[in-house]
Amino acid sequence: MEERIREILSEVSGVPLSEVREDTRLVGDLGMSSFDLADTVVSVEEAYGVKIPDERFHELETVADIIRVIREENAL
Repeated sequence: MEERIREILSEVSGVPLSEVREDTRLVGDLGMSSFDLADTVVSVEEAYGVKIPDERFHELETVADIIRVIREENAL
């Protein structure tokens, strides 16, 4: 899961995959805008067949946060 999410983030942000780690900040390190984040969420939802509720977007600050939220939503 982690690798595919890193790939999606690299594709959306244009940052090399080697620079996208679990502790990478979406805005601070990848320079993502709110539009980039929305694109990322859609791509992740499609890749994993999960819906990330809009009210959880504020939790998505790092790559690890995306992984955690997907796991929690899959567990519901």
